[in-house]
Amino acid sequence: MKNKFNKFITYISIYAVIILLLISCANIITPSGGPRDTNPPNPVRSTPSNYSTQFNKNIIEINFNEFILLRDLKNQLLISPPLNEMPEINAKGKTLIIEFKEKLKENTTYTLFFGDAIIDLTEGNVLSAYQFVFSTGSTIDSMTVSGRVVDAFTEKPEKDFYVMLYDHTEDSLPYKEKPYYLSKTRENGEYAINNLRNIPYKIFALKDANNNFKFDQSIEKIAFADSLIIPYYKPVFKMDTSLKDSLLKDSLKVKPFDVKLFSIKDLRTFNEVDSTQRLLRAEFVKKGELLFAFRYPVKDLKINTLNKFDYDNWKVEEWNLTKDTLIYWLLKPEIDSLSLTVNDNNQFNDTLNLRLKQKSIKAPLLDTLNVQKKQKNSKSTTPLKIPKIFPKTNLSQTFDFFQKISFSFPNPMLKYDTVSIILIEEEDTINTYAVSMDVVHRKFQVHDELKQGKGYKLILKEDLLTDIFGFNNDSLVFSFKTNTIEEIGNLILNVSIKDSLHTYIIQLLSENEVVLNQRFIDKNTKLRFKNLAPGSYYLKAILDKNRNRKWDTGNYIKNVQAEKVKIYPVKITIRANWDLEENWEL
Repeated sequence: MKNKFNKFITYISIYAVIILLLISCANIITPSGGPRDTNPPNPVRSTPSNYSTQFNKNIIEINFNEFILLRDLKNQLLISPPLNEMPEINAKGKTLIIEFKEKLKENTTYTLFFGDAIIDLTEGNVLSAYQFVFSTGSTIDSMTVSGRVVDAFTEKPEKDFYVMLYDHTEDSLPYKEKPYYLSKTRENGEYAINNLRNIPYKIFALKDANNNFKFDQSIEKIAFADSLIIPYYKPVFKMDTSLKDSLLKDSLKVKPFDVKLFSIKDLRTFNEVDSTQRLLRAEFVKKGELLFAFRYPVKDLKINTLNKFDYDNWKVEEWNLTKDTLIYWLLKPEIDSLSLTVNDNNQFNDTLNLRLKQKSIKAPLLDTLNVQKKQKNSKSTTPLKIPKIFPKTNLSQTFDFFQKISFSFPNPMLKYDTVSIILIEEEDTINTYAVSMDVVHRKFQVHDELKQGKGYKLILKEDLLTDIFGFNNDSLVFSFKTNTIEEIGNLILNVSIKDSLHTYIIQLLSENEVVLNQRFIDKNTKLRFKNLAPGSYYLKAILDKNRNRKWDTGNYIKNVQAEKVKIYPVKITIRANWDLEENWEL
């Protein structure tokens, strides 16, 4: 009887084990229905408590109300003051564990800012801008610095810039040392550094290219304040064991941007520019075209050839408007290599050996040589067509009546001061001419003015012009219509300035921020921007302190800020057949 009972118990146990195994192997299906969880994980308790004092351990544990994950911790986590060695930080279930690998400084308030690193396991909801604060001394530092980082030229907010504080004042600090406190700007350029000591600080902002918290690369964009800054007081919760759970939970949720903080002036970013003149580029662009590009406009350029030519007239020079780019048009087709010395105002002295790269040979000259060769070897009496150069024009189907028609060629023309043009207005034929606009005769402008609301056809006959390589122009035929004054608008801008010691550059920009027009003023002025197409525009004012008629960047070590820029506070809207008048006080 006893054996039967034991067998019965054994069978029951086996069946129970099998059932449990089957249950454990079954697929777990998340219950359907119900609203999606959109709440981020929240801290419920921690050891030690947030904002605690007299911390003397090496581990912090923070418990959350749900399972958590860490995302992009390397880029999101900021610790102030910085540590020599990053702590080990892990998410285990609902607990965040922080283990320090070095001895912390005495009587120091530490802030661990997690950014968007903490998310929940199931939905990926982000606990944004969470921070944990503690002190190794008896008090929590409670001073704050906040503000905004913007681009000095565009005034647009700068995202993901490190804002750094140093507790001593040497100018070399950003080059040599990591900051004592730091924060990171948000999407709108704002930042806040909390829990500071009540002392003056040097402040510096950096787009850190190599993540070493030092200004050590020329490509790194920077900003700085002209003088030391003083933080302002911000109250904090002082944690102790007598606090109730509700207060503890609320204090754990404190975010650095929840309180209206003291703001310094905007930090304005810029890229430093090396002021040394250099030859940036020297090369054959194509057969017969040699280009020189300089870092800055040249002052006293001297280029000497080391080649020995049997002729003196071997090139034509063409400069761009800013005089930082020079083109040598070579008049002898056999020149495909040159040895030169280049010197500008004794700032540099380069010796160059330039050779035309075979893969760059796309010039019409080679095409002509090939055509002539084929024609010579061909038995056909039909002449082969020699390629022609095609002119480009500024015309469009609807053309502004107040503009001048222009056209240009890829190569300089043999000396032409004027070119015959046929301009047909409606049914009337006008024999007019185009005037050369540059010293190398590549750009031409039609003499006659256009009428409003008329249909036109422009005709440039072929073979009127011959370039320096012996090629003739192709024909140009273009039909277009002019607009009328009723289709455009004007802007009248009354500018008043308080500082008559400086020049201001007033720029009119398109909606895509392209400079359309600019004026230079040093007193109260009424500016008229005429013949504007209907649409949106922007206005920018640059304080031109050195009167060189351009915006200048800054230099940290010389304590020079970038020249100040002001954007007109509203977008300018131009309507057809309308004069818009605006006032701007600088």
